[in-house]
Amino acid sequence: MAHKYDAPRCIVVAILAAVVLTSSSVVYGSGYQLNEHGARAVSMGGAFVARAWDASAIYFNPAGLGFSNGLNVMAGATLILPSTTFTGPYPNNTEWKMNSLAFYPPNAYVTYNFDNGFAAGVGVFTPEGLGTDWPQNWVGKFIITKVNIQSFDINPTIAYALGDVISVGVGFDYVLGNVTLQKYNSTQFSDPAGNPVEPFIDMKGNANGTGYNFGVLLKPYPNISLGFSYRSKIDFKVDNGTATYSGADGLSALLPSGSVSTSLPFPTTWYAGIAYEGLNWSVEADYQFVGWSAYKQLNITFQNPGSGNPAPIVGDYKDSYILRVGGEYEIDNMWTARAGVFYDKNPVPDSYDLPILPDADRLGLNIGLGVNLTENVGLDAFYMFLPFKQRTITTSAYGFDGTYNTTANLMGLDISYRL
Repeated sequence: MAHKYDAPRCIVVAILAAVVLTSSSVVYGSGYQLNEHGARAVSMGGAFVARAWDASAIYFNPAGLGFSNGLNVMAGATLILPSTTFTGPYPNNTEWKMNSLAFYPPNAYVTYNFDNGFAAGVGVFTPEGLGTDWPQNWVGKFIITKVNIQSFDINPTIAYALGDVISVGVGFDYVLGNVTLQKYNSTQFSDPAGNPVEPFIDMKGNANGTGYNFGVLLKPYPNISLGFSYRSKIDFKVDNGTATYSGADGLSALLPSGSVSTSLPFPTTWYAGIAYEGLNWSVEADYQFVGWSAYKQLNITFQNPGSGNPAPIVGDYKDSYILRVGGEYEIDNMWTARAGVFYDKNPVPDSYDLPILPDADRLGLNIGLGVNLTENVGLDAFYMFLPFKQRTITTSAYGFDGTYNTTANLMGLDISYRL
């Protein structure tokens, strides 16, 4: 079937939309990973690797492109509204509340199937990140006051389908972004008069890294599909970062200075799933593995260490997993209802659960709607309620025992164009 359109113009417009959407984003997810890269998929609990029916297949399973048709353009964003409190450190029972935050990681994709088995596309999304912001005078100010990790993955992808039975896809990931970390220096200093001084440090730097991904989609029977996708580990490296001090008059010789460097691993991730498609409905179950053991500690190195580089931020994360189930029901030619649930096992040991990224097991409850506005234009929306299990720490390696309570509300929207 021939498709009449200005292909170069459509691709340029889609890429420009992606650049605009990625102007600002932070993530709040399991560990520091984000999986919300398409409203249709997220509304079904992220169980999508065995279907991968829209352009977000670039993230969930690139093999899905081989079974797509014509041109597909999709763009949107997720609004994340988290709330966290910390009670402690013990034996005190003071409650501290994190400052209000609102994050909006974007996604944008453009794909094209050439009607000869081959398909290609490019996606832009936010694979990993972290955002916490505590009051300046809070009890944990020597551990962290603010951290912000932003990342944007540019993911060109190709796929090939052999008939209606099997498709394979592969992509290249170039990730760029930035890192900000603010805290009070925990080393005790005094001014010339002997008064205690608490230097405040603001570290910033641009980062990048590369990786790859691939996927397979198999349809052994007309109503059953099996999917597998894999994303490699990426070392997100900061070189030539900067550090700015305040409240540090007369201490320049003692404090570390010059360019700052560090590296944060984005973990290996793989999905496996099975889906069943009925007459006007479908359902899927997925298992997602996350290789969090790649993160042992974050080392921050200064060109001029002064009295010494900051102590590493130890994580000692463990490999983890996410269980996902979801489906959709086509009400009529215009409306589709969706729902899903997932259980996310956190990777952080009790001794290293810190206010830098307070984490806990969580259960994601998802609902969504799809609407065909015209023959070629669709709109997908979702809402997720994400309650974290209350977590009480009594064995903190930092002497920072206490109780964390966290919830988050997420809302997402994607608009798509099909030709």
